[in-house]
Amino acid sequence: MLRESIVGEPRPLTELLPGERGTVADLHAEKGDGTLPKLLALGILPGCRVEMVQRFPSYLFRIGHTQVAVDGRIARAIRVRQSS
Repeated sequence: MLRESIVGEPRPLTELLPGERGTVADLHAEKGDGTLPKLLALGILPGCRVEMVQRFPSYLFRIGHTQVAVDGRIARAIRVRQSS
């Protein structure tokens, strides 16, 4: 069985390069800016595994079998621990 180890401190999803994977560590949204409800509606929760697909013109990442595109503000609110 292939296992991935989780390394490092949580960092914004925006720092993952295409092809890199991580696990959502926490959601760091400002109170009242509407980011947290959007993330929850998309099913992005701590513990979810993500893979960055592209970083421009928007951040596109895969979570399960779904690809999600978000702007930089929302992507920075998702903090991940990179998998090796």
